[in-house]
Amino acid sequence: MNTAQPITDMKLIKDVMEVYRKGSKQYLLLAYSLNTGLRISDILRANVKDSLRGIWKNREEKTNKEKLIELNPKLQLLIRDYVVAEELAEGDYLFYSNKDRSKPISRVQAHRIVAHAGDMIGITLSCHSLRKTFGYMAYKQDVDLALLQYIFNHSSQAVTLRYIGITQDEANKVTTRLSIGI
Repeated sequence: MNTAQPITDMKLIKDVMEVYRKGSKQYLLLAYSLNTGLRISDILRANVKDSLRGIWKNREEKTNKEKLIELNPKLQLLIRDYVVAEELAEGDYLFYSNKDRSKPISRVQAHRIVAHAGDMIGITLSCHSLRKTFGYMAYKQDVDLALLQYIFNHSSQAVTLRYIGITQDEANKVTTRLSIGI
C-alpha cells in the first residue's frame, strides 16, 4: 500500500501551484488544502458565506468534532477573487460541481485535480499529501508540535511526527549538525 507523503521542498510546492491558472477552482483547491490542513472531505464542504468571513466552520466528517479554522489573509484574497469571478452566492459551495451547482465536487474529482498537478511535475500527489505538507511545513517553520497534534486530532506527538514524515534520518541530522560547548 502506498502511503501519502508530504511535499518537503518549497520549489516543488511552487511548481504544483503553477500547474493550474491562478483564480481557477483547481488552483484554489490546492491553495485551500495546503493552507488549512483539513481533510479533503471537510474542504469540499466549505461554503461561500463562511469563506468570505475568513473561516471554515463545520463538523469534521471523520471525527464528528465541531471545528473552526481562521483562513490566512492570502487565502482569503484568493477566495474573494474566485467568488467574484465565478459569481457565487453566499449559499453556494466554494468547490461546486459543474454538473450540479447545489453540490460540491466529489472526492474522486478532487483527487483527480491533485493527482494531475503531481503528474505534471513528476511526483505522486494525493489530497492527503497536501494535508501532510501543511503539517510538515508548519513544523519546519517552528510551529509547536503539540499544536500540530491538536490541529490534526492525533493521540500523541509521536503519531504527529510520523504523520508529517519526520523520520529518524531527520532526527539524526539535528544531532550530527548540532555542536554545543565543543
